[in-house]
Amino acid sequence: MAPISKNIRLTLILMFFAFASKAQNGLQMDIAYRVDIPTGSFTNQVSNASAKGFNAALSYSFNTKFSLGLMVSYNDYYQKYPRALYTDAHGSTISAVMTNSIQQTPIQVVADYKLIDKGIIQPYVGLGAGFNLVSYDQYLGEFDNPQNAFKPTFSGDAGIFIPVSRISSTAIRIGAGYNFTPLNMGGIKNLNTFDIHAGVRFPFN
Repeated sequence: MAPISKNIRLTLILMFFAFASKAQNGLQMDIAYRVDIPTGSFTNQVSNASAKGFNAALSYSFNTKFSLGLMVSYNDYYQKYPRALYTDAHGSTISAVMTNSIQQTPIQVVADYKLIDKGIIQPYVGLGAGFNLVSYDQYLGEFDNPQNAFKPTFSGDAGIFIPVSRISSTAIRIGAGYNFTPLNMGGIKNLNTFDIHAGVRFPFN
């Protein structure tokens, strides 16, 4: 991954948590671990699931069912292929071990709606839209061809909230989602993934 992309990602994440630390009453935060599974043309480059992801969201609840906020996510995909004859970026044929490395950092406005806002199990649905910072690098032996892109991204998810107690707004969140980023890079037309995530939502008040 190019150093500039690492710096941008670090800056975005630090800005997010700095803003969260200044949050006032009425706001809530979600922190979750996520696993992403590539689908579609994404699997032409990486077919392995990635277990290196997280979600961090800061949102405001307008009522007991609806919330709107900002979410930053991250995941890192990696796959190595055995030695074979490959064509490099200059059109030359080379015998090498090929390694594909992809990182994505979506930044989205997200909305959640609880279908039921009482009880031990509270199902919800959610939608998100924003932009995705994507870094792609393909190594042929020691030679690589790094590329970066900033593309629109969309997501949808569904799952459940499990309140930790009757008197607290803190809840465990478990869900699954689908993520779509149009892309034309390294043979990938669209960066599509399914994800499974689990974490906690807690209020700032």
